[in-house]
Amino acid sequence: MDAIPVLDWGEPQHFDHRRDRPCCLCGRPTPLRSHAGEPAHKVCAEQWNADHPDAPRLYRPPDKTDPTRPQHDIGTVRFHNDGPTTPILSRPAPTAVLRPLNTNTSSSPGLFAA
Repeated sequence: MDAIPVLDWGEPQHFDHRRDRPCCLCGRPTPLRSHAGEPAHKVCAEQWNADHPDAPRLYRPPDKTDPTRPQHDIGTVRFHNDGPTTPILSRPAPTAVLRPLNTNTSSSPGLFAA
């Protein structure tokens, strides 16, 4: 069995002192909140991340002063670690493929469309 990466939710925004609400994933009460304010147990969020490997990911930037700490995955956009992140990274966007534009004249200079 593969190890599930543990989320770092140490900042106070992840704990609601006022009340518990049902976890958006399992339905049991929790005082924990995701970065978006969704009520979610940390272990439920970690399991959700593991179950959705194709979800858009966030990454921690590499440490410029320590080459042994490269850029690394900090979770999905929905559930991720505290701290600085790089822009959302997911599958590369498809590149445009140029195809000849059909023109009905033989003297056309050869227009292309994306």
